[in-house]
Amino acid sequence: MNKFRRTFLLSLLCLPPALLAQERNAAPPVSTVFAVLTKSVEAKSATIDQVFILRTLTDVSVDGVVVIPKGSDLRARVTEAHAKDKEHAQAGLSLVVDWAETKGGAEIPVQAIIAAVAAPPQGSLADDPTYGMMHSVEPTMTGASVPGTTITGNAPANSRVGSTAAVATADVKSGGDLHLLLRESSQGAYGYDGLSLSWQLTTPPPVTVFNTKSKSVELKAGTQMLLRMAPPRRLR
Repeated sequence: MNKFRRTFLLSLLCLPPALLAQERNAAPPVSTVFAVLTKSVEAKSATIDQVFILRTLTDVSVDGVVVIPKGSDLRARVTEAHAKDKEHAQAGLSLVVDWAETKGGAEIPVQAIIAAVAAPPQGSLADDPTYGMMHSVEPTMTGASVPGTTITGNAPANSRVGSTAAVATADVKSGGDLHLLLRESSQGAYGYDGLSLSWQLTTPPPVTVFNTKSKSVELKAGTQMLLRMAPPRRLR
């Protein structure tokens, strides 16, 4: 894959499905997967190259073949982390998702961004993602096919989760009892007040950046995530 085609493909990772459908004749399709963070991560205590695990809640299929089954582990590696202080106007946490491991031990390199996150419900309205998303910050994309540019926009209306849990959640397709708090069209941070997402895509691997004006970025264990990735290679 030449440099232009690679950069173009990475830029597609951030497109919502409605726009992505218009681009599928120009570049390979983008795979989506839902996952859950297994351990909390906080910017003020995270270290560079520290690894956190995202467990997949749905399969990743390519041409009808399951490449990364539900229950596999995705590796999220910290590339930058800092709290809000005199040197930083905002707290920041940068993650690269670059590896998958199946239950059978197969390892698969991936290129993925985290397109949306939803905080786990904590039993109170203020902590419920279906309430908190009303205060979410929409994502931005930096460095797509034109280096140095920034694209900012609101998520499509159909990407917003409903106001009640019954509307906001959907059964995991595999039949598990865990409910998805996000949809394939979701973008941004839901249930995390003031948290924003952006992406660095000028050179691979793509980086997902979380920022907040609060003292530190904290993603709680149980946070659900929607990832978009370049279709991974099939296992042989």
